[in-house]
Amino acid sequence: MKKLTLLASASVLTLLAACQANNSDTADQAAGQAVDAQNQIQSTAKSASAETPSAAFLAFTEEQAKRILREQPTFATSLGVSEDYLGQKFNDRLPDFSVASIERAKAHTDELRQGLAAIDRTSLSGTAATTYDVMQTTLDLAAEFKPYVFGAYFALGVFSPYTVTQLSGPHIDLPRSLQTEHPLTNSDDVEDYFARLEAVYQALADTAQVVTLEADKGLTPPQFALQGAINVITEMTAVEASQHPLVNSMVQRLKSVESITEEQRQHYAERATKLVAEKVYPGYAALKQALEQAAEKAQGDAGIWALENGTRLYELALQNYGAAGKTAEQVHQLGLDEVARIQAEMDEILKGQGYTEGGIIERYIALTEDPKHLYPNTDSGRQQLLDDLNKQMDEVTGLLPKILVTLPKAPVEVRRIAEYEQDSAPGGYYTGPSLDGSRPGIYWINLKDTGDWPAFTLPTLTYHEASPGHHLQVTIAQEIEDMPMIRNMLWFSQYGEGWALYAERLAKELGLYESDPLGDLGRLQSELFRAARLVVDTGLHHKRWTREQAIEWMYSNTGESKAAVTREIERYSVWPGQATSYKLGQIRLFELRDMAEQALGEEFDLREFNDQILIKGAVPLPVLEANIRGWIEEKKRG
Repeated sequence: MKKLTLLASASVLTLLAACQANNSDTADQAAGQAVDAQNQIQSTAKSASAETPSAAFLAFTEEQAKRILREQPTFATSLGVSEDYLGQKFNDRLPDFSVASIERAKAHTDELRQGLAAIDRTSLSGTAATTYDVMQTTLDLAAEFKPYVFGAYFALGVFSPYTVTQLSGPHIDLPRSLQTEHPLTNSDDVEDYFARLEAVYQALADTAQVVTLEADKGLTPPQFALQGAINVITEMTAVEASQHPLVNSMVQRLKSVESITEEQRQHYAERATKLVAEKVYPGYAALKQALEQAAEKAQGDAGIWALENGTRLYELALQNYGAAGKTAEQVHQLGLDEVARIQAEMDEILKGQGYTEGGIIERYIALTEDPKHLYPNTDSGRQQLLDDLNKQMDEVTGLLPKILVTLPKAPVEVRRIAEYEQDSAPGGYYTGPSLDGSRPGIYWINLKDTGDWPAFTLPTLTYHEASPGHHLQVTIAQEIEDMPMIRNMLWFSQYGEGWALYAERLAKELGLYESDPLGDLGRLQSELFRAARLVVDTGLHHKRWTREQAIEWMYSNTGESKAAVTREIERYSVWPGQATSYKLGQIRLFELRDMAEQALGEEFDLREFNDQILIKGAVPLPVLEANIRGWIEEKKRG
């Protein structure tokens, strides 16, 4: 790495922070601004030289975070940052989804890497040093992805090769953000809401152009995924505008706003209805047309190998999600080995409970289909399931001091995934709280069919999605006082999902399954499910399995319902590598724990170790390993 003095390093930071691109900039204009900004170095050098290297670097990351959030206003809303922080109003805008915005994001990746290369890493300490390592690891991988993706690109990392699928894209993300994250506490918030509804048409029309570009470049998801996205749009636009969730949810939320009268609410409902009819629905129509045309060119194969650069994309995806140098073939075999181990443990519990006839999965499925373990597939049954989840979350909260020193403050709620999403949504997921505390963490569960959730399987889902899983990890990171904003904007699946799967085992260590062998069976089946993902993800994208082949293998080896497995396989098809992150991350955390126990002996404290995993925030696994090794050395020095 090229090393500079503090003066030069800080000047580079100032240079890059000055390169703000508004929504009308092209990539060339953004690059031109970078060149022009170099002229500011001499004028800023004097003030920059007064800063410490770490302070200068963190100031740089803060400006970069603001730059990204100005380009991504719904992200800013989700995080709960203030207008004062960004220096502008943003709750009345949507992101720019145009092709030009993608080029700007790619140019920004290059700028950030150039900035890091000009800094002496050894001059940084504490949070600044960790943040540098996080950014360098992330940006280097993003740069490798850059030549192969044309739509779904984020300057700090690439999470999916496709802009629109049956699972994700502006067609799903925008209405979700408006319904669950956009504030509606007064009339000004309502006006902002209308401004965003007004902007939906352009957002979706721009997305349609990106979908067309991807199709022209040969980077399309499988046909069934595009058809799934088309189906989502068809369902979301099937009702009269006045009955659309974007109208109804607004009206319902405004009922609790005392400053807004019934007459105003009626007026607002009429305005929202007009905007949905005139802006939202036409935007969806434009996107639907582009998706239908793209589907004509799309491959029928489920794996990314079928694309021109598919093999390279999958190699990068596996490394992004925690493969740590393992090949796809090695990950596949690791999955097979783990599946065999976990099934053997399940067999012991089943036999102990008197289930001895038939194969392991056959006996497990019979248990899940026993009516005494199922909730009625009715509204009242779904409500009882949600009530039980809340009780489980309360129980585990009281036990957290046994496994952690640092405890989260933000609350968590469980909510049902919206009905219009449930056909293609995963079984459960988590969204973090806003940074300002105005919105809690949310543990979402798919309740299309309560038969997917035998009662004894729910505790483990709760421990994964809420505490000690995602909610605990995310909120501890958000509550770190000196955490730079840019770190709150990053998510590392191999770390976050690895922790959540690790947390399922922590729940067992807390004694939550001591008198609940079937609950422990549910825990093992959850781990089995994640181990099977190593097999089917590599099967789809490396071994060229068909969609049907992957569905059959996973159904036969996990005990999940055929419908649930089908949704999962379709998810893995459009999100290559991500499904491997859970088990790869968990395995690495236990390896680091074993390393620490062996190194520290009697000085090892599980509570302290778990804290070390969390208190520096989300990081790529190589950075985490370096942090743990540093902690071990500190402990040895006393």
